[in-house]
Amino acid sequence: MTLLPEYRAQLYGAAERRARRGAVSLPRFWPVAISTAVAAAVVIVVVAALSHRHPVSAPTHSGPAASTSRFTGMLGVMRRPQTRADRRARVPGFFNTFASKACRAASTPLQCTLRLDRPLIREVAVPSSGYRVGLLPYTSEGKIAGLAVTLRGPGINYRAAGPWIDSTTIPPGLSALRTHGLMLSTYVSVGVNRGAIVVPDGVARVVLGPVRLADRSVTRRLAPSAGASAVVHDNVALFQLNGLTMGHLELRAASLHRFFSQGSGGECRLTLAIYRFVAETHMLWLAPDGKVINHALIRFPVYVGTRHPPLGTVPFPARCGATG
Repeated sequence: MTLLPEYRAQLYGAAERRARRGAVSLPRFWPVAISTAVAAAVVIVVVAALSHRHPVSAPTHSGPAASTSRFTGMLGVMRRPQTRADRRARVPGFFNTFASKACRAASTPLQCTLRLDRPLIREVAVPSSGYRVGLLPYTSEGKIAGLAVTLRGPGINYRAAGPWIDSTTIPPGLSALRTHGLMLSTYVSVGVNRGAIVVPDGVARVVLGPVRLADRSVTRRLAPSAGASAVVHDNVALFQLNGLTMGHLELRAASLHRFFSQGSGGECRLTLAIYRFVAETHMLWLAPDGKVINHALIRFPVYVGTRHPPLGTVPFPARCGATG
């Protein structure tokens, strides 16, 4: 990837230009400052007099309507009319758990207050890909509390991420949407991961820099794997990561059992094993004119699959003996 160093240079150059502009001496502007202060004083006196004659109450912006407005203000896709496809979008099962009477026995008090906001459900069909990304806002006590994300398409039957410990977790809250986006990644085939990143308005492209495994003890490889670049459509960027194989990543077989996620095959002999690792990369958000508008270091899960996994790399039950 050559994009990351170039855009990093833009960030440093912009910081230096801001520093030079801030170093302009104050005496050059003292006449303007004095005239501005006089004008401000006149405005204050007039406003005080009018307020005394016509007292008004300051509007409040903390209710459910204001919460929804702030949320839809970040995502243009939420401001378009809901379609039939939106209303038919598949809903993750954890929302039924949150609304059930047994919720408090199986979950936390906060999760039991979360309710799907069905009028705000949107499903984004990513052009020329066959993939659909579901955006499912939810509320707590009437206010927007967060956003769950789903993904389905070629090689991905259905994947959901939300505020549930048994799924890929996207914690409640909207601050991450503003600063890092909301990411869902999943295994597609041996060596390939795909995923979606939800970003706020104004982002035209998402660039993921070279990818490294956060736990260096599991790999012998020093060089990172290639990142990805994806165009944003309706606040969604669909990305693909390649080269996620045991051989390319030079994974240490003796450590793999700690990262086992799922597999398929016989009870005591799998034909496919998938391992889940935490990876990190630098992410850039680009505006339509190509300028960097955000730069963040992110961590996210990547999945490595292998057929007929080596002995000792899968934590089989004790009854399987040495076959695992």
